[in-house]
Amino acid sequence: MSMNTNVNVVRIPATVETNFFKYWFEFLKPYHKLTSREIDVISELVKIRFQLSKVILDEDVLDSVLMSEDTKKKVREICKIKLSHFQVIMGKLRKHGIIINDKINKRFIPNIKEDAKDFRLIFYFDLDGFKGNSSTSSKTT
Repeated sequence: MSMNTNVNVVRIPATVETNFFKYWFEFLKPYHKLTSREIDVISELVKIRFQLSKVILDEDVLDSVLMSEDTKKKVREICKIKLSHFQVIMGKLRKHGIIINDKINKRFIPNIKEDAKDFRLIFYFDLDGFKGNSSTSSKTT
């Protein structure tokens, strides 16, 4: 089996301070099926979580602060939505499994290192079907 050494790269300018998390949830839309307003809210929550994670190292404390009334109020102000609409959106995020037990589902939190210059999303195409063989995937680098 020959490996194609051509690499196609699409660069999407983004920053964690502005639009990365929205792009992240837009990309995952086929998986979570959230509306645009729900994406706005979860994007802000994950962005705030990322910012807080720089100073709060304990995951339980981080999740507690993230789901505090002060943080939720901040998200409502940023997204310009009323409390009642925010509560509906939070209910839908729970229903879709984005928030579980007052914590953001780890599957939806991108693993970004603090000093990272990029975030890579890699698609592997295997014409023989995915077999989960790690030695095959290491050949593409």
